[in-house]
Amino acid sequence: MKSVVTIFIALILTGCATILSGTSQVINVKVVNSADQSLLSNVSCTVTDGNGSTYSIVSNPAVINVSKGNGAIIINCRKPGYRQLNMAVGDNFNALTVVNVLFWPGFIVDAVSGAYKKYPSHYMISMEKMK
Repeated sequence: MKSVVTIFIALILTGCATILSGTSQVINVKVVNSADQSLLSNVSCTVTDGNGSTYSIVSNPAVINVSKGNGAIIINCRKPGYRQLNMAVGDNFNALTVVNVLFWPGFIVDAVSGAYKKYPSHYMISMEKMK
């Protein structure tokens, strides 16, 4: 009986999305030339996640692990002679959070950890050659 109570309390105090999908996520970033969609070389980018943490990217394409948070991913890329056409991509609701309807305190854990959201797994940044 004691173990059943312990399991029940653990379920109530933890967030389903936090446990099952975690508080960080891997995303793929690719920077392309807007004219022909070819990969650009010698590009440097900074990625800011929803918590305000910043990550540097020096290869293209790149894979980075970002923290989930309460805002969009913002990607700023630089390459001499080019300008970036798009700068930010939004985030999505993590459907695993719906399970917390049964254990509502778990939603609080998911909200604090940022696990109630998920970002798209792929980002393509277009850059245009300046004239």
